[in-house]
Amino acid sequence: MQRVLAVLLVMLGVAGLVLGRLGETVWAPATERTATVELSDPGPAVLIDPGVLYVGGREGEVAITGASEVSLITAPNGDIEAWLGDSRYTRVTGLSDWQTITTEEVNPEGPAELPAPTESDLWRTVDTSPSPATLDVAEFAAQEHAPNEQMYRAILVVTDGTAPGAESISITWPVDAKNEWVPYAYAGGATLAVIGLVLLVVSTGTRRREDEDEPIEDADEPAAAVAPAAAAGADPRRFPRTERTEPQTERIDPQAASEDDGTDGTDEGGSHPAEVR
Repeated sequence: MQRVLAVLLVMLGVAGLVLGRLGETVWAPATERTATVELSDPGPAVLIDPGVLYVGGREGEVAITGASEVSLITAPNGDIEAWLGDSRYTRVTGLSDWQTITTEEVNPEGPAELPAPTESDLWRTVDTSPSPATLDVAEFAAQEHAPNEQMYRAILVVTDGTAPGAESISITWPVDAKNEWVPYAYAGGATLAVIGLVLLVVSTGTRRREDEDEPIEDADEPAAAVAPAAAAGADPRRFPRTERTEPQTERIDPQAASEDDGTDGTDEGGSHPAEVR
């Protein structure tokens, strides 16, 4: 019974360790979350409001796709809005949930073209790259907190001034999420496995001592068992032969017998009786 319990505990311990490993790999929660928006007709410019990049934290990556090269422009917020004027553009305002970016259309009836959008003297930085353009959130935050930098800057996204400013935008933030029960699975599994191994060792030692303490039966068989074994066809070399003793025959002395019964030891015919064996 003790051995069965030990094996059961070891099996439960191994199951706990496997469960903990699965909780860290196959069943682990997502390590990042991504919010996206598809822009069908945003106008020649897309303006990302200050702070939108930090909704999910100050680390992550922004990916922006466009019909051609994409330019990311930063400047004081008032300068960007003044330059856009009454032109038609789309604002990125935030998130409706962790998967969806919200937008707002501005000046829907305004002009749908922007003259030389990357050549204005108002811009602080201009970064033009092939589509999709990417922006590191941590680097952008570090630039905002540098001396003489503007906090919570807006980002103006444009292409050539006539094509849509962007076709899609996605922001990905890392997530520090994990299954809280994983450490308990590891601890419980290891504890049960150790207890089971200890019980298994103890039960094995006890069984061995019991086997050593059992009495050893005498190997010599009783003499009475030898004869039946030999009669059953056993090897005669294993059983020593015993000398067969002939029964002793008592001889009767005729003279002594005649003295006892008052005769002379002869019959009426004068002959002696035959010896009786």
